[in-house]
Amino acid sequence: MKRLLACVLLIGFAGPLAAQTTAKPAVKDSPRDRAIKRCRENRGVDCDSREGLREWLREERALTDEERTSAAASRRHREQCAKNPKGSGC
Repeated sequence: MKRLLACVLLIGFAGPLAAQTTAKPAVKDSPRDRAIKRCRENRGVDCDSREGLREWLREERALTDEERTSAAASRRHREQCAKNPKGSGC
């Protein structure tokens, strides 16, 4: 009886572990592949040339700290101008 219980427990744990190890790892697309995919989804024109993909590749690039700070300041300024259009600098 104890052997049967031990076998059932071992099989119960081995099943999920085997399923985890046989799963295929996720394949990461290159930035160019993602840009081509988004280009075709949104526009569908000139998605194969370097010039056609330039704007889509630019979106793939991560922002620097300075660019993030500048974007946040611009966003705050727009929000303040929307609340008070007669304020300074609007």
